[in-house]
Amino acid sequence: MIRGSLARLVVIFLAALFLSSVAPKAAQQTARPERFTAIALPPMASGPATPVDITVERWSTPVENERVMTALTELGTKGILQVLLKLPRVGSFGTTGNTGYPVRYAWKTTGPDGIERITLATDRYVSFWELSDQSRSLDYPITLITLRLKPGGSGDGEVAVAAKMVMDRVTKTIVVENYDLEPVRLTAVKRLR
Repeated sequence: MIRGSLARLVVIFLAALFLSSVAPKAAQQTARPERFTAIALPPMASGPATPVDITVERWSTPVENERVMTALTELGTKGILQVLLKLPRVGSFGTTGNTGYPVRYAWKTTGPDGIERITLATDRYVSFWELSDQSRSLDYPITLITLRLKPGGSGDGEVAVAAKMVMDRVTKTIVVENYDLEPVRLTAVKRLR
């Protein structure tokens, strides 16, 4: 039963990427969008490598970041989902050539090692079948994308298609739990100039 649900969840995610060309344009742009390309490698070779495009039309503001972090700290996944649903679209993630699925949170930091860490998050697409099944996957409502870029603008990353998130109060780090499946690996990540 769980394997069938996992396979269905991966298929739903890939279908959402392919069907994402109908996403609305962002109403607000503050600077020139940043664009990234990557190759998505499904877990356990369950499908073909797929070229993807990631666009950040604007970075989340410090106020938006604080709202997300506070919600995560106080209420975990449920809190972050509530905040994400109220945030405007800040970018997109989808297969090459499509508009993409909307991203509602985009944050970047650069460490002392020069590695740029980019975190993107959004509520994930939930199909009619998933809702009618009332499967355990509904407890994993977030899609989380992380990128790690070297100073030259290339790197790697991953997509947690269906994730729960909590803040570890002791270490002050975000703990991500995936819905019984490995994250989709992103290879050959490149920032487009």
